[in-house]
Amino acid sequence: MNALLQQLQNRQLIWHANQTEAPYEHCQSTGFPALDQLLGGGWPQHNVVELQSHGACAELQLISKALGQSGSDLLQVWINPPAALCAEYLLQQKRPLHQVLQLNAPRSADALWAAELCLKSGSCTDVLLWQNNLNLTQLKRLQLAAAQGQSQLYFFRPAMAEQQLLPWALSLQLTPVTTGLQIRILKRKGGWQQQEVVLPWAELYPQFIKPELQQKQYSKPPLSRVS
Repeated sequence: MNALLQQLQNRQLIWHANQTEAPYEHCQSTGFPALDQLLGGGWPQHNVVELQSHGACAELQLISKALGQSGSDLLQVWINPPAALCAEYLLQQKRPLHQVLQLNAPRSADALWAAELCLKSGSCTDVLLWQNNLNLTQLKRLQLAAAQGQSQLYFFRPAMAEQQLLPWALSLQLTPVTTGLQIRILKRKGGWQQQEVVLPWAELYPQFIKPELQQKQYSKPPLSRVS
């Protein structure tokens, strides 16, 4: 390797084709080992994560463990959720009700403005925003606000929404299948895309699965008999 290439590599300005680790300065575990392995450690912190889904398909269960890990007294803000928040659900997630705010913004511009202010305020640990579309300028503003306030934005939108090639730190498509929730990487900073994993429903909703059913689900199926 010549001196110029060596100098560029030492400054981490060269990307190798076999370099698949997520180049995030900080990651937070998702709480699901298989997903952590796929993402190279977990959710990228202080950034914007896009979650595309076909309607309600356990997207909140997917991020619930990360939301409960912060353990801080900062606020958690939900902007334009598809339904009113359930106090019982929040308490199950060990989130004090006085630390949760729900904002309903009638216009898209108002929702983005509220999200940006919350992110950079330093008073919020997580912001959850439901919106159909986003452009490059808007995404850059949200990413900058998240970095400034050391907060996290989860951006939810329908999988059928208009697609744009935006520089997401992480973009996932969620699809319910028979065996669980299929999670496909659409965009990942510095890594391969089009990778996927299926999280079993029993991992996402363990409280609804009886122990004997869990054992049956993960046990090896019997060999079929040949007559």
